[in-house]
Amino acid sequence: MFSFSCSSDTILNSGEFLNINCACNIAEVESNTVSPCDYTIGNITTVGTASEFRAAISQANSSGGNMTILIEDGTYEVATTSSYPYITASNLVIRSLRGNRDAVILHGNGMSETPNNETVNVLYAVGNNITIADLTLEMTANNAIAVTGENLFVHNVKMQNTYEHFIKGNSVNGGADNGIVQCSLFQYTNTLGPQWYIGGIDVHQGDNWIVSDNVFKNIASPDSQLAQHAVNFWNNSSNNIIERNKIINCDRGIGFGLGSSPNTGGIIRNNMIYNDGTAPNDDVGIGLESSPNTKVYNNTVIIEYPNAIEYRFAATNNVEITNNLTNQSILSRNGGQATLTSNITNAQTNWFIDASIGDLRLSPNNPTVIDQGVNLVEVNMDIYKTFRPQSNNHDIGAFEFTIDIMFSNGFE
Repeated sequence: MFSFSCSSDTILNSGEFLNINCACNIAEVESNTVSPCDYTIGNITTVGTASEFRAAISQANSSGGNMTILIEDGTYEVATTSSYPYITASNLVIRSLRGNRDAVILHGNGMSETPNNETVNVLYAVGNNITIADLTLEMTANNAIAVTGENLFVHNVKMQNTYEHFIKGNSVNGGADNGIVQCSLFQYTNTLGPQWYIGGIDVHQGDNWIVSDNVFKNIASPDSQLAQHAVNFWNNSSNNIIERNKIINCDRGIGFGLGSSPNTGGIIRNNMIYNDGTAPNDDVGIGLESSPNTKVYNNTVIIEYPNAIEYRFAATNNVEITNNLTNQSILSRNGGQATLTSNITNAQTNWFIDASIGDLRLSPNNPTVIDQGVNLVEVNMDIYKTFRPQSNNHDIGAFEFTIDIMFSNGFE
């Protein structure tokens, strides 16, 4: 049985997977008003203790899945050095009963390395078609979610204070493909993470993912080595879409490829990236490294590092970089090749509502930016899902200015 009540785009994949595209915009993520995804599969069980949750996972694994686990409000230590939820079942939903992401907290052993280097993930998604929604994952020695299965769907999840990554896509069996991560918050609640080997979404050999409408904060190293990206697809990944995300004070923003480890294709569009440079390290906002055939459209990048967007290495070619608004250079390094169109690289702080806190919505009456971009078929809305263009041409950057948007979605 499949049932849901949120607005959705229903796609059957291999006769099994129902892709529920529950909607939100970035303002709802920031204000914690995202609508929960009221979605169930198969048999439904409700749990109210950590032992009941672990038993439900075991039941799903032994039966092959086709099951929904609803979690009562509470805090649950589900992952320890002795065991953590290793989910081999497919067609499984794990979500809070009442849809409040802050009221259900699944956690591990704490935000530190284990004494004997044991692995502790809050959830490990090995099966296919796993949905995780409307809860918090935190405080573990490794990752909030590790994934090797296909069709992971993450909606309205708060992930915070892990010792390594928030979502780690491993390369086992060719990597995890077709993931959707949306409407979620990734953060360190202090201004720095616990070590340098931390990252937001870090995926090896991942194809056809969509990462949209998320907020990333403070993924920053406390020492001399850079943290990993807020979002990075590399090690033979391809055709991923990163759109409408806000990235605040992270050492590195969005990366496709890493060094000689490649990515192919994909689109990075309508993202806002801000870094005030106060952490020990800061680096590029958007980096393409060995990433041919990639499109970088309508992003706003305001950072202290000298280059807002870099395209590096000879393997990075046939790249389009269009309609981006930055305060720093867009630069080729190590032989990277790209076509640059209608980008502005000298943005001033008074062009924005409040750049000092990363509010990069355009101020009114800015003829340098408003209507000055080229119209792109592949960019039909902005970061807040305002349709583009509002007049004759696209505005440059992630934000499409309208008078109405200034007084809606909680703006003042």
